[in-house]
Amino acid sequence: MGISLIKAVSRFTGGDDAEVGISADAQKNLLMASGNPPYMEVRRRGDGWTVQTTTLLAPLAAVPTTTAALELYNNGSRLLVVSDLHGMQILSTAATQTYAIYATMTTKKAVPTLTALAVHSLSGKALVTPTATSELVTGVGTTIVANGWLPYGMVQSWGTAAATPGNSWSVPIDGKLQVPPGASLALHVVGSLATSSTFQIGVSFDWIKASLED
Repeated sequence: MGISLIKAVSRFTGGDDAEVGISADAQKNLLMASGNPPYMEVRRRGDGWTVQTTTLLAPLAAVPTTTAALELYNNGSRLLVVSDLHGMQILSTAATQTYAIYATMTTKKAVPTLTALAVHSLSGKALVTPTATSELVTGVGTTIVANGWLPYGMVQSWGTAAATPGNSWSVPIDGKLQVPPGASLALHVVGSLATSSTFQIGVSFDWIKASLED
């Protein structure tokens, strides 16, 4: 069995780029403990963003097919890595109800019809308003080719006695959904009550420079 020599360079505020020792197991998985919160480093780079619909949408009472309530098209060269999906019920009805966020990743496709939604920074930058040629193109009520819709997160169940704003929730994705250049992430809300309820849905994500090759 060969011996692998693994070295690292310490780079942090006040660091001197000195070599430091690290450990690995038999499969060469690095053994380490992070001293910072998750996402601290990726958000420090300043390319974390969040976007949500503004027009209220009605949920579906069936699995989505070819209509996306919200579409995020990657029109650039970087990887769009999703950190969270989120939804808010703006209007509800006096009945017990359940809802879930459904998402699908399209194959490579044409740029969707633009609905310019404000894309807000998670790192203190000015908001960005997409165009038809920008790195991110946002669409609402667009037509896609279904590519396997799946629910994400726990089903939300609640009841209300009046038509007031209902629940809101966030689903940690932590990079399990990644939109390559030329493809889209599509979202919709599915629930037991398709009438008298309206929602906004959104996505938080990071732009990452990463190779798509093995």
